[in-house]
Amino acid sequence: MRLATSVFLSAAVALLAGACSKDATQPSCVVTIGQVTTSIAAAGATGSVPITTTSGCAWTATSGSSFITITQGASGSGSGTVQFTVAANTGAARTGTLTVAGSTITITQAAGAVVVTPALSAPTAQSPIGGQQVDSLTPTLVVANAAAAGSVGTVTYRFEVSDLDSFPDGSRTQVADGIAQGGSTTSWPVPQSLTPSTTYFWRARAAGSTLTSGFSNVETFKTPNSCSFSLSATTITTNSAGGTSTVNVTAPGTCSWTATSNAAFITVTAGASGTGNGTVTFSVAASSGAARSGTLTIAGQTVTVNQTGSGVVASFNLLDPSTSVSPTTECRFRSLTSQPTTCTLTSTSFTFGPSPIVTFTWTAQYNYVTVKTLTQTGSSSQFSITDVCGQASSTSDGAVQPLDVQLTVTDSLGNTATATSGTGSQPALSVRLFTCGI
Repeated sequence: MRLATSVFLSAAVALLAGACSKDATQPSCVVTIGQVTTSIAAAGATGSVPITTTSGCAWTATSGSSFITITQGASGSGSGTVQFTVAANTGAARTGTLTVAGSTITITQAAGAVVVTPALSAPTAQSPIGGQQVDSLTPTLVVANAAAAGSVGTVTYRFEVSDLDSFPDGSRTQVADGIAQGGSTTSWPVPQSLTPSTTYFWRARAAGSTLTSGFSNVETFKTPNSCSFSLSATTITTNSAGGTSTVNVTAPGTCSWTATSNAAFITVTAGASGTGNGTVTFSVAASSGAARSGTLTIAGQTVTVNQTGSGVVASFNLLDPSTSVSPTTECRFRSLTSQPTTCTLTSTSFTFGPSPIVTFTWTAQYNYVTVKTLTQTGSSSQFSITDVCGQASSTSDGAVQPLDVQLTVTDSLGNTATATSGTGSQPALSVRLFTCGI
């Protein structure tokens, strides 16, 4: 609150008329104004003006402003007091005057608090407008927020959408109340699908804690044509190695669709959304475990992706016709003459599922005079190793050299497995190099 300011007014001299003028010895009237509070707060106040003068001297007091009222002492004779009241101020700072015994006293009053009347304007429909065709049967309606003045409390919105501009109660009008206000705009996704190929009307209004705005301008939009989607496949099978696959979408040109994966091992890499015809490309991660299944949702339809597990086991045996031990771990190159000796590697691989093994890839390597590498790829589950006795590194007791064999098998779905001699359950193999005639 501002401190009051006081002034002293003095030496206001008046020659009294009447009796004083008839007596030449009568002293002149001298009027002195005492301390007065001249700075008043906005709430208003009462004040007083003390007057000191000689007996018989008359004076008057008047207000020069409507908000200042003389409440006592509008006139008097001799010393006295003028009482006044300053009304409360609800506007800008102001100044008024009092005239007391011919002297002017200026009163100043502080500005009052500005009182803003609460108000809430109607929001403005922003999208969709002007009868535009939307690309979904559940479009999102957007308004520019209502302008608020004063204290209106928390603002929420009511949206209405109908195929009739009268917005009748009932099933033909969808309504949402209490939609929280956004930053500069507020949105509402229509929750229930609208009818295709239909013109719709919509509007919105705002509401605060104490008042409600009018409705926005009524706007229109048209829903898309009835959309039907067909997919090139709804079930896809891939092998454990994974890879990339595609699904083609066929749809009317105005119909929009999306594609999403519902499984961690399936990733949509292209065509996550589209309008009309399009292609969705997705990748399936490689699997080293059991078979698994996941789904995609494409244009509202479910596409199932089945991935086979690593259900192939590779293994093989070595057979040597020169020994009765079967299978064996060594191939003996020996004979009475320099006739070739043939040992046979036979696949004992198998699959867990119905997919057969279709390819056998063999590699064998050993050192006999030089390093010899033999390979074979095809549908044969057997692989032959043929050599002759008596070459430079042969001995009478059969010099031993390692025989390194690797077999990779592939089933009809592309799943593969590999077995290597001396690794896992496969025993180490060797060749024995004999001189001939032994």
